[in-house]
This record gives sequence, structure tokens and C-alpha cells, in this order.
Amino acid sequence: MTWVKICGITNKDDAIAAVEAGANALGFIFYPKSPRRITAETAQSIITEVPPRVEKVGVFVNETVNGVCEIVEHAGLSAVQLHGDEDKEFCLSLFKALSTLSGRPTIFRSYPAHIFDTPAGQNVGWDPVAVGLIEPDEAYKGKRVHKIHVAENGDLFLETHGFRPGVISGVLLDSSTAEQRGGTGRKFDWERVQPWAGVINSIGKLIIAGGLRPSNVQEAIHILHPWGVDVSSGVEQEPGKKDPKRVRAFIRAVRAMEEAS
Repeated sequence: MTWVKICGITNKDDAIAAVEAGANALGFIFYPKSPRRITAETAQSIITEVPPRVEKVGVFVNETVNGVCEIVEHAGLSAVQLHGDEDKEFCLSLFKALSTLSGRPTIFRSYPAHIFDTPAGQNVGWDPVAVGLIEPDEAYKGKRVHKIHVAENGDLFLETHGFRPGVISGVLLDSSTAEQRGGTGRKFDWERVQPWAGVINSIGKLIIAGGLRPSNVQEAIHILHPWGVDVSSGVEQEPGKKDPKRVRAFIRAVRAMEEAS
């Protein structure tokens, strides 16, 4: 079943409507510059009304490790989504810190999809080992991606070796920019990114976001086959206020795609 996250939740009514519609996760944004920003206190009051089975994801942009952990503990989050410039060292430190908390919250890492839209003959500069998605371990028999190159003919060239899971549980591809970290309402080029989606799916959880709506989410799933989808502005009346009808339509579209496959 495709994991569905309704992000940018700011109030109890929207949270309950999303859960009743069948959402697997709710997203709470703690980035001060976001119009959907929420405080830890408000998030905690909402989360107390949400069933344990629903994942509660905190979205952070260039926050400190201590700052993330304080909000995770205060609000009762079950996962963290990093949407800034956090490097592997930060992720490792955060992973160690979160492992001491109740429930051991998982970490998702967001990347702007345009970094994978690379001309043939050039390196993307994205290495799943370097970012913490997998760790090399020759004791493992499975062969997975280490380094990725784009060949002259446009095909992906994969260097493989044994691996074990890293500190990052999944990768979220978004249409974000340095100026606007998310919630752009614009989709990226799914066709051009499709080869990379296959690579990420083979070694971890791929989540797609950016410009998704009830009318196009089925096409996105058909092309990219993600583990999960993440929507915010595509189901809103205005920033921070969801439209229950759009939320229901979005989740219905995802489930109908599953039934057809």
C-alpha cells in the first residue's frame, strides 16, 4: 500500500479529516519561514487526537540536533523530515540522538528533484552512501548501488557492492529551491527523474512531493512507483488550511491506483 502523507497540518480539524480519509502520516512544519509553520505546543495538542497507527512527521530546515530532538520529544513526533542543507554528519548525530528517545523516530531526507535532471556524460554528485541512505558492508550478499553515473547514451551506470541500511530511512524528492524549501505547488519532470526513482527504490524508500494533486497523483505513481506520496498545497483551500474534499479525493485516487495494479 502506498504511504500517503498530508503535510502542512496546522489544526485539529484538518488532522482528523486527513486521518478519517485514510492518510498514513501527517506532516507538521517547524520552519519559521513557512506559512504552514506550527509550534511544538500546537502540534502536541493535535497529535494527542491522532491514532498511534498514523505517523507524525516533523519537517525541519537547518535546525540544530538539540532543537529537533526537543520538538520531537515535546510534540510526540514519530519521524523527522530534513528539508534543508543538512549533511551526513548532521544526520548521523541526529540519528544517534533520536535513538535515545522513545520510539526511535526515523529520518527522511528531502532533495530537490532537479539535481537528478542531469545531462548525459555528467555526474549527478549524489551518492547514497555519502548521504547516509546506505552503508557499505561487504558481509552482505545483496548487491546495491554505491556510485551512480550517467553514461553518454543517457543510461545509468551503477557501481555496486554489499550494503546495509544507513541512518536515513527514505528519500523525498520535491520541487523545492534554495529560496522556497517546499510547498511550491509545482511538479518536477517525472519522466526525466524516472531512472533515478528506480535506483532509490532499489535501496530505500522513495517519497515524491511537489505539485501533486488529486488529478495527477495517479500519473506520478505510474511513472515513479514510489513507496510514498506527500501532498500539501495540492489539497488546500489556502496555505495552512486543508480542503477536506480534496484530501479525500487525493487519497481515493491513490487507493484506486493500487486496486488497478
